[in-house]
Amino acid sequence: MTGGTARRTPAGHASAGRALPRRRLLAAALGAGAAFAATAPAAARARTAAAPGRTVFRLPDGFQPGCAGDGRFNLLYFGSLRDGSVHRIDPATGEGALVHRGTGSPAVALRVNWQNSLFIAGGAARELRVVEGGTGEVRGVYPLGGEGTYAGDLIGYGPGHCVTDAGRPQLHLLPYGPSGSLPPPPGGIVTLPLTGEWVQGDGPTATGITYADDGSLIVLNAAAGALYRVDPKTGSAQRIPHHGPSLCGGEGLRTLGSRLYVVQPRQNAVDVLRLAPATGSTTVGRLTDPGLDFPGRPAVDWSRTQLCVPNSRCGVPPRPSTPYTALSLPG
Repeated sequence: MTGGTARRTPAGHASAGRALPRRRLLAAALGAGAAFAATAPAAARARTAAAPGRTVFRLPDGFQPGCAGDGRFNLLYFGSLRDGSVHRIDPATGEGALVHRGTGSPAVALRVNWQNSLFIAGGAARELRVVEGGTGEVRGVYPLGGEGTYAGDLIGYGPGHCVTDAGRPQLHLLPYGPSGSLPPPPGGIVTLPLTGEWVQGDGPTATGITYADDGSLIVLNAAAGALYRVDPKTGSAQRIPHHGPSLCGGEGLRTLGSRLYVVQPRQNAVDVLRLAPATGSTTVGRLTDPGLDFPGRPAVDWSRTQLCVPNSRCGVPPRPSTPYTALSLPG
């Protein structure tokens, strides 16, 4: 993929692990999954430095990433929409390896916890999968909801992992037990109806989730084009006043410092918001780049402290030879 510079457009404009032990610990983390590398399509040395501050990561051909997650040692993980496989990249070197071979259900959203477990939202498969990040072994598959459920996005916070249901007005929580243990599958999921000011649309609605400093959840309502503050104990939702262009069609939220990022796949852009308790959310800019091609749910590239966005390329047939990338973008 060729050049281009990541641009942050001001709102309202028309164009819109510590260093010392890292090597030893990283080698241990990578070792268990190294056997997958030989069977994965070649993607070693997959980092391409483009414009200053912008990095392109090459993913395996035919992979079709739908989401990204960030884990220990600054490692980046990418989930496949095609079959749910997970590919890992070290952003310091660009070297990659397949750490989990999917079985057919898509990976729509991905998070990594402190135990290096991968939590994968399965979209229309209506499930949450938990995979061991080092070995690729499946720890459990948890069914979510019934007909009409769509596991859209997820976030890990104190009590466990919470999954949005883009098709129905509810959230699904997989609670942690002692020392981060998980309930035996397929049970254990707690479903929380969204009430209060929540408005369910005709199409995908709850398509993004993150958390606020006060312990509440921030949920993106792609139908209403707004953010909602949700009490994780009761499900009561309060609409957050928004100042700026509508957030309709957004998919995926990510916080980084004082910024809140909303991915706009169909616009090949990422909206940059500032969230304040007194005033609500305000659009302060937009990330655009000629290399963005239907971006998926993002992660944080902690090696550069910037957003990393996979290119799903949903308008391109996902053939085995179709190339795919992810971009690490400043701003």
